[in-house]
Amino acid sequence: MAETAEAVRPAQEEPPLRIINPQQADGTKWAQLRTTLSRHQGDKLLLILTGYPDPDNIASGLAHQFLASEFEIETTLLCFHEVSHQENRALVKRLEINLVLYDETFDLEPYDLYAFVDTQKTDTPISDRLEGKTFVSFVDHHKRLGDVAAEFVDIREDVGSTCAIYAEYLRTQYPHGLNPGETDQVRLATALMHGIRSDTMALLEATRLEFEAAAYLWPCVDQSLLKKIADQSLAPVVMDMIQKALENKQVFDSLLLTDVGFVRSEHRDGIPQVAEFLLRRDGTDTVLVFGIVDGKTVDGSLRTRSDTISPDMFLKKAFGADEYKKSYYGGGNIKNKGGFQIPLGFLAQTADRDALYAMACGVIHERFIEAIGRKE
Repeated sequence: MAETAEAVRPAQEEPPLRIINPQQADGTKWAQLRTTLSRHQGDKLLLILTGYPDPDNIASGLAHQFLASEFEIETTLLCFHEVSHQENRALVKRLEINLVLYDETFDLEPYDLYAFVDTQKTDTPISDRLEGKTFVSFVDHHKRLGDVAAEFVDIREDVGSTCAIYAEYLRTQYPHGLNPGETDQVRLATALMHGIRSDTMALLEATRLEFEAAAYLWPCVDQSLLKKIADQSLAPVVMDMIQKALENKQVFDSLLLTDVGFVRSEHRDGIPQVAEFLLRRDGTDTVLVFGIVDGKTVDGSLRTRSDTISPDMFLKKAFGADEYKKSYYGGGNIKNKGGFQIPLGFLAQTADRDALYAMACGVIHERFIEAIGRKE
């Protein structure tokens, strides 16, 4: 999936002195994970990235792959959606990260183990095919949704990124720092730094763990490459989506509701980008943007600066739950972000796109109005 990329350069021409954090890493969790991995020496691991791959789960997966290799565990990073966000594509391409996109020809037979990073959702298109394999680990920073039956579990709701958790593991395993002269370690440090920046609004929402991680990773980060990854222009299709969203916007005091019409699945990541862009509108503290993806689902993103709106509670109240799957259509595991996805089911078969669009907009508008306590 990764294209041929420029070589990752060492962080500095002259390797700098390695820095030891003034706050020593708590090695308890890494000791537990190390013990778990050692029991599976030489096995093959399937590390599953759910949803649309983002910097935090891609870099966390890379870190897990790196650490597992210490125990001769061969790890495959498997995803179910194409990388669509321009920064994420740059991350994968420039750091030559090998993500495998699942299709029906993918052979699960050789894998003994599977694991998840940076997610609370373990329901995947291959869940039934994982039976009999060992659920070895689960590492995340989002709000816990329930019990996890993995051999090793590390969920920390009080930190800003999963990458920072993996950086703590690295700080314990390599207390003198990563090696700036090793290309794979420079690649890893650069990916983790980007993942931390991405999930903490460039460290504006970072916790102590993120700052400690950044201090540890810094000597091994390829700064120029990190800048190239982060400094991506908006894709033309996203600019078009922003224009459509501005044309369709409805404003309710400080809340803004809008849609971007029909969206192809490879451009789905444009929806949260539009929401983040519109949140910069003066006088707006909450934005909900949605679109119809591939004519099959209504996907939406919520972004807020409000002290009174919880994305998780708001989206669950607005859109409810799928009674069959016993799960909510939407929610938010981060204090200022949330999303939802509602299948159109049988209605997706209609050839009348205008009618489908009008129906979806009407339902979302009605639910939004009810959730904010307004009347038509």
